Order: sequence, then structure tokens, then C-alpha cells
Amino acid sequence: MTLHPEADGLVRSFAEQVRPVADLTAFWVAGSLASGDYRPGVSDLDLVALAAAPLDDGQRGAVTALHEGLVRTDPRAAKLHCDYLPATEAADVSAAHVRWAHGELYRHPLSGIARAELLRFGITLWGPVPGEVLPPVGDADLAAAVRGELTGYWADAVRKPHLWLQDVYVDVGLFTLARAQATLHDGRLVTKTEAMPRLAALGVDPDVVAEMAQRRQGATVDLSTGQRLRRARHVRRVMTAGIADLTRESP
Repeated sequence: MTLHPEADGLVRSFAEQVRPVADLTAFWVAGSLASGDYRPGVSDLDLVALAAAPLDDGQRGAVTALHEGLVRTDPRAAKLHCDYLPATEAADVSAAHVRWAHGELYRHPLSGIARAELLRFGITLWGPVPGEVLPPVGDADLAAAVRGELTGYWADAVRKPHLWLQDVYVDVGLFTLARAQATLHDGRLVTKTEAMPRLAALGVDPDVVAEMAQRRQGATVDLSTGQRLRRARHVRRVMTAGIADLTRESP
């Protein structure tokens, strides 16, 4: 299957370069690149590499060097995020494994939401497909994972006012809320594009929605300090109310 032309060559080249370095047995494309919602220069490149075993110190060093080298030669690689999931831990949704994102290597579990996306629309470049490796994620499991993300990471984030001065928290937070609503109300995993029309019903100010739409197209939106402060207060209120509403529906 052909990926978005702006990312296809980079992703396939990386997949082949990292294959022997990390002793990989499968390589999967996830996120917007798999769902068809990829925006060049805006979207991250979300990838999952299935490793035969947990990466050792030497492999972690080699993987770091590979990622850093790619960024120096191809700026697009700065948005390349890759989970190195050991086959021995593939059934454990809580197990933390090595992940490369935002210019560093750290440990992080492959969430129930990420697993559901892989199982439903992930793309396999080589090796077994996700369904042959990952256990099923049923509707109840997915709903629990969505509620857990809202009451965990995002509930904690709304208690930190300074975070919401940043565009990235505004955009990712509100899209997460809208996508969570789609999953919990309709049982669907939706893209950011599909989630955009839901923002108004969640109480998001039209000007904030317009900003988000511009950034999705790669535009820069300049705001004064005062505008950022007002936006932060508004978005935190929306997030707080939305999290409370969606998690209140838990059986």
C-alpha cells in the first residue's frame, strides 16, 4: 500500500534502516498516516516497530543515533515517532517499552487507544499484521482506555494553567476531547478532520476553532499575551466540563 507521497519514501527508508538495528519482526504505520488524515509538515509520523525482544543498551544507543542522524539529513524526520514494542510484551497493555518521540528516547506503554487504531486501520509494511500479534481491543476495552486517558493525563494537564498558553496543548487537548466524545457516544474512532465539527457542540469558541483549522493547514496564528491568557482560561473550562461529562457516563 502506498502511503502519503510526502512521507512514503522517508518512512519506508527508516523502516529498512532500523530493521537490523533493533532486530525487528514487523513494522506498522499508525496514526494519521494510516487513517488518511496526514497533513505534511503538521502531522506526526506515528510508527510501531515490533522487536523480537526488549532493546538492550547497545540497541538503544544505535536507535538513538539513527533517529538523530535522520533529523540532520531530513527535517521531516523530526516528526517521526516510533514505539519499539517487544513481541514478548505485546499482550500487556500496561508494559512500558522504548519509544522515540520529540527528539528523545523514553519508556512508554502502547495504549489501548493506539492498539485499537492499529487493529482497525494500521498499515503493515512487512511482517505479521497487528491482529496476529496484539490481543483484541473490544468496545468496552476501548471505552475504558479513552476514559482513562481523560481522567489521567488530561485531568492532570488542566490543573496546570501554564500549559494551555501553548498551541500544542490547545490543539491536542481539544481534538482529544472531541475524538473521545465520538468514541464514547458513537463507538467510533475518528480522525482530527472528522472531530473538527464536534468542537462547537463541546462549547469551543468559534475563534479558537478557526485557529485550530488554520494550524491544521500549516499556518501560523499570531496571538498577543492577553489573547493567549483568555484562550487558556476558556479551553481549560471546556476541557474540565467535557472530561466531567464524558467520564460521568461510565457505567
